[in-house]
Amino acid sequence: MRKYNIGIIGYGGFGRFLHQWWDKLENVQVSAISDGSFDNQESGGLKYYKKWQDLLKDDQVDIVSIATPPAFHVEIACAAMRHNKHVLVEKPIALTNEGAQEILATQQETGMVITIDHMLRYNPIIKALIQLSKEETFGKLRHVVVTNYAQDEQLPANHWFWDKAISGGIFIEHGVHFFDIVNALTTQQVTKVYGCAHNRNESQQDQVAATVLYDEGLIASHYHSFSGPGFFEQTSIRLMYDLAKIEIEGWMPMKGNIEALIMEENKTKLDSIPGLKIEEVKPIESVRGSAKEDDSLIYSGGVFYDANVMISGTFELTETKPEVYGGCLQAIIMDVIAKIEDPGHKLSITPENAFNALKIAVLAEQSAGNIHPESAL
Repeated sequence: MRKYNIGIIGYGGFGRFLHQWWDKLENVQVSAISDGSFDNQESGGLKYYKKWQDLLKDDQVDIVSIATPPAFHVEIACAAMRHNKHVLVEKPIALTNEGAQEILATQQETGMVITIDHMLRYNPIIKALIQLSKEETFGKLRHVVVTNYAQDEQLPANHWFWDKAISGGIFIEHGVHFFDIVNALTTQQVTKVYGCAHNRNESQQDQVAATVLYDEGLIASHYHSFSGPGFFEQTSIRLMYDLAKIEIEGWMPMKGNIEALIMEENKTKLDSIPGLKIEEVKPIESVRGSAKEDDSLIYSGGVFYDANVMISGTFELTETKPEVYGGCLQAIIMDVIAKIEDPGHKLSITPENAFNALKIAVLAEQSAGNIHPESAL
């Protein structure tokens, strides 16, 4: 595998974090960066560009990473692909469905590889649960509850995050991560989206909620707030299957707990969950409290399942949060390279996946409307 040169467009805190973790990889190097605060120069083998258009003209750059605010994703991504650059763009893929369609059309036109930084799909806990869900190890997924309490201490009123023309708002800038994860956990298709929102004032919408209905009965509830101190930041994802309930902690998932009904001989299937510690195994008959003709048959959601034990336990990643986050960013750039070298390789997150998450966010935003708090019902 040859070494790939990466150009980063947008060199704020996230752009620097990308640079830090990609520098640890042997087969990639950050060779160019662009930010409006730079003067054009070269230092220590690294090229600095004031204008992102100049970075795209650099023939040495193979892959462009777009770490700008969302409003600029479509223009830069399409221009990069037309300059024969492969692309990794920060989420969301775009602010509008039309913007996402433009990116997909440009990818088809140019044949370049593009993926979107929905890095949660690369988290080891999420990866394991996606696979177990696809195999229906726990039966059907029936309900998901996402609660996200984020701080606003580092988001002053003039920050671009609050400007929907630049960020798209919480549903689009932030919620797409979680809409995408629920989509990844199921093969069901979205049929309805309901949204509501609270505006702190005319320029800051700080709380949003959405309910998403899928065609086979899955209902996902999402709540996101950016209205508290950092002390109280907390994110949890609760998954309710026919045969299991799982709770994950952390917007970058780090740990959680599980209760599941399974066949005892299938316990090894759960070994894919990182750091799983099964703390208790109970025979089904002891859970039921009374004997039945066939204690291994569990009826749930209109389906009969075989299960003879209930297990409960915890799981936790051993790395630090920055290490897990950095590892996800390394995995996503290696995924892009794998696709470049083997067109048959399937990306963990395709542009279509990112577009599907955006569609939900757009519907939630439309449903919530832009009603000022005083105008209520």
